[in-house]
Amino acid sequence: MSIEFFYDVVSPYTYLAMTQMARIAQEAETEVRWRPFYLGAVFKATGNAPPALVPARGQYMLKDLYRWAGSYGTDFNFPSIFPANSLLAMRALTLLPEGEREAPSLAIGRAYWVDGRDPSDPGLIAEHVGQDIVDRAREAKDTLRESTDEAVSRGAFGAPTFFVNGKMYFGNDRLHFVVRAAKS
Repeated sequence: MSIEFFYDVVSPYTYLAMTQMARIAQEAETEVRWRPFYLGAVFKATGNAPPALVPARGQYMLKDLYRWAGSYGTDFNFPSIFPANSLLAMRALTLLPEGEREAPSLAIGRAYWVDGRDPSDPGLIAEHVGQDIVDRAREAKDTLRESTDEAVSRGAFGAPTFFVNGKMYFGNDRLHFVVRAAKS
């Protein structure tokens, strides 16, 4: 039994969930499989839109994100560049072996959601995955698309999305359900 974690570093709720994955794996006594996907393509395929684009929801979301960060004891600063293009980052992360994605994903997420750095910057991405991976990122085009299509075909419509034993859980606020499902 493992937890599949479909994520995109451009999603604020995904970043918050990312900061909890080590704890979640420990509580659930299982591994977390970090599965990059491209959120823009998920939105397009499902007709969904970023919550921040709905004015009332965007205002609430900003307050909510800071509440969650506070409850997790993690830093969070909404960046001036939003939304950002995460395609290069997600392709680069896809090229990494599955067991080596957590630290660079967290680092790129933190660079964006805490330090306000642009996650589409090849230099930023190279700091965390290596220039050779950035140079080869285009090679992951089909693999990232397949991962995105797989998530959508299984019901994903946004990020973060988790699958445990074939059941889908959406959102940072569903982590307790993810743990419970993994333990059952």
